[in-house]
Amino acid sequence: MQDTKGILEKYWHLPILAIAVLISFKLRVLNPWNSVFTWTVRLGGNDPWYYYRLIENTIHNFPFRIWFDPFTHYPYGSYTHFGPFLVYLGSIAGIITGSTSGENLRAVLAFIPVVGGILAIVPTYILAREVFDKKVAVVAAFLAAFVPGQFLQRSILGFNDHHVWEVFWMIATLAAFSYSFNRWKESEKWLEKRNIILAAVSGVIYGLYVDTWAPAFAFGLIFVVSLYIALIFRGKIFIPENIIPLTAVLFLFSALTYAPFAFSAPHFSTARYSPLQLIMLGFYVVVLFVLWQLDLRYSKVLKGMREVVLIAPAAVLAIIFYIAAPDLFSQMSRILHVVQPKGGALTVAEVHPFFFTYNGDFTLTNAFLNFGTLFFFGFPGIIYAAYRLIKSKSFLEFNLLIWAIAMFVALWGQNRFAYYFAIVTAVYSALVLNVLFEKLHLYKAIKSASGFKAKYSKFRVIFAVLIALAAIYPTYALADWESASSGGPPKQWYDALTWMRENTPDGDKYDSFYYQLYQTPENNREPYNYPFETYGVISWWDYGHWIETIAHRMPIANPFQHGIGNKYNNVPGASSFFTALNESYAEWIADQLNVRYAVSDVEMETGKFYAMAVWAEGDLPLADKYYAGFMYLSGGGIVGFAESQWDVPPNSVVIPVRIPGKLYFETMEARLHLFDGSGLSHYRMIYESGLPNEWVRYKSFYGKNMNESDVLKFAINEAYQRALYGVSPTMGTQEVIFKYAYNRLYSSKLDFPRVKPEPSGYVKIFERVKGAVVTGKVDGNVTQVVVNATIETNQNRTFEYYITAEVVNGTYKVILPYSHDSDYPVKPVTPYYIRAGNVVKTLTLREEQVVNGETVVIDVTTTPPPATTSTTNYD
Repeated sequence: MQDTKGILEKYWHLPILAIAVLISFKLRVLNPWNSVFTWTVRLGGNDPWYYYRLIENTIHNFPFRIWFDPFTHYPYGSYTHFGPFLVYLGSIAGIITGSTSGENLRAVLAFIPVVGGILAIVPTYILAREVFDKKVAVVAAFLAAFVPGQFLQRSILGFNDHHVWEVFWMIATLAAFSYSFNRWKESEKWLEKRNIILAAVSGVIYGLYVDTWAPAFAFGLIFVVSLYIALIFRGKIFIPENIIPLTAVLFLFSALTYAPFAFSAPHFSTARYSPLQLIMLGFYVVVLFVLWQLDLRYSKVLKGMREVVLIAPAAVLAIIFYIAAPDLFSQMSRILHVVQPKGGALTVAEVHPFFFTYNGDFTLTNAFLNFGTLFFFGFPGIIYAAYRLIKSKSFLEFNLLIWAIAMFVALWGQNRFAYYFAIVTAVYSALVLNVLFEKLHLYKAIKSASGFKAKYSKFRVIFAVLIALAAIYPTYALADWESASSGGPPKQWYDALTWMRENTPDGDKYDSFYYQLYQTPENNREPYNYPFETYGVISWWDYGHWIETIAHRMPIANPFQHGIGNKYNNVPGASSFFTALNESYAEWIADQLNVRYAVSDVEMETGKFYAMAVWAEGDLPLADKYYAGFMYLSGGGIVGFAESQWDVPPNSVVIPVRIPGKLYFETMEARLHLFDGSGLSHYRMIYESGLPNEWVRYKSFYGKNMNESDVLKFAINEAYQRALYGVSPTMGTQEVIFKYAYNRLYSSKLDFPRVKPEPSGYVKIFERVKGAVVTGKVDGNVTQVVVNATIETNQNRTFEYYITAEVVNGTYKVILPYSHDSDYPVKPVTPYYIRAGNVVKTLTLREEQVVNGETVVIDVTTTPPPATTSTTNYD
């Protein structure tokens, strides 16, 4: 019996940690399984696809990897800031398993974030145990297994990005330092074998953190600042003398771990693998050595002047640093931009300030969605820890508190740092819960149930159990719901880009170039010198990595926010292209970037258009000019539009989506996606994907032959039902609403006829062509020529291509982008009808006429001469 009790006392924590591992596995592997292993092996999000690209390339060139990628941000290329740790981890895993490319490699990579997420339980336990105690550690590790939100979503099956490894190595660094600290303080001399080994191991762990994410060099400031403050207030924070030199040794080994990658970028950079990180790690070593010597030799001699001795050199050092190395100082100051996003960056979901809505209102909704109820335990826990520090005088508690505050500041500035704050929440929630469990006799009750003698109050225990349920149940339920899918490209996108890879020119050349190593240029201000004639694909930045990795084509814009451009400085890019208010401006941009294909989707047409407008115009309020108000359903079931919510009649239901204004319908995005490219001279649709999923279900439920009235009824009913819960309509329904709004409000004001209110393909691919120049004479009383043709897509959907031309001196000229003998699956099923007054002529174009910009002369008069063809090219 005594042996059993002894085992329980010593190993009681292991079953709880095992349960934590099983919960973590269930959430991270079993829940999202079907979303990853589906019609392909679907990696989540955007950046995991770029890691797949880097890893696949590294496997083909092992052990070498690319640090500059001319395959993205066309035609300039992007310096690669993704760290070596995950690239080599994935490459080695692929080589060992024999999975070197395609779905097989993606299947291996899908499990890597799971490993990081589950392993994070271990350093969380060690950290909390070394700083607080074993009970806090067990609770913290248990909670870390199912903290919802970004940490969970970035560590589930398929989401192979560096974020989970950032958190893992950060917590591992804190845990290793805390473990080492508690053993360093036991020895009188710092230069002992065990001490150096512990410092070296801790340093390598921190070095791996920097090798995972280059800006992690700034994390070292937490140790430096904590030690610096502790030295100044040595009487209030206990710190042994040997800690400072051993921490300097830690940074020395971090620098050695980072050094092999320190010259991968050509210039100083906080985000890329440059000498800056190496210099800063070395700087920490020097600073700590100086502090150690000042404290050791002078502060005790000059009694009463400790603060002056320690503070003055720091101030002098900062001034010297600013004067001697202004470029380096400027790069360091850029780290502040991490917590101060502005302009278009505010439309990036992971960059937006955490506690504020897009309208600028304070909210705790994100806190609940990312941490569940644990946030409301963890935040008071930080405050309690500050109070506790006054009595404990523990340096480790102080260091951890500085870390928690730094993580909260980062969280306040950017939503993305929720994945960092997850472990802060787990640890400090555990601290609070541990106190409550002690006070409310929960531990005593558990001890009594295990066969030990312990008195406890049942009432207190019931209250403790209710508190535990309040912390655990809502948080786990939220995590269970959030882990159902890891995201990734919808099937419509995957199919479209697979089609692009197989059906657009020079596929073999692109495939070969995709796997090559590339020289890193000194700068990328000039177009890259490609080994063959290339072209760019323009879409919104969200889709750049998918275009590169699935289609093996070169995107203009990418999720690094490269290639976005703007209109306020007239910078060519995706935002200025898709918000262009005329085709001639879009063509100027396309010329600058050598665009051949434009890809749009229903998200760009609807919700993401606002982001494109903000990037183009430069600020959130400036994008409002593209919108005109709201749609509502009155109490009598009448659909109406209002310029503001104040104009909505009483007892009406407002549909929570902003209705576009006249300016929106003039943009290239509207012309391409909403109007199917109709009215454009140099862009023709060549591929259309299937419908958005919800409309596939609607049509399956109703049947294929839905007329316009049926479509509107479904769309308005869906919008109404979702509005009752404050939820926006689905994207396909928003497209129908936008078209309906255009027909009612703007079709008579713009040079474009009524459009069929129906959902269309989720993704559409357009080719940029010179277009056939059709010109000729008309009768004297004609002022405008109208050209139209019926186009059928590969989805068997038809739409009208429509364009007009003004008559000048009795002559018209129009440029037409579609040929009737194209190899693409989207083409006209009728001739072009050219109308000039009461006269109608028909025209059929060949592919070479459209591609080469040939001129076709056809007079649309009552007594026309025969049509002729010229070989003159149109530029």
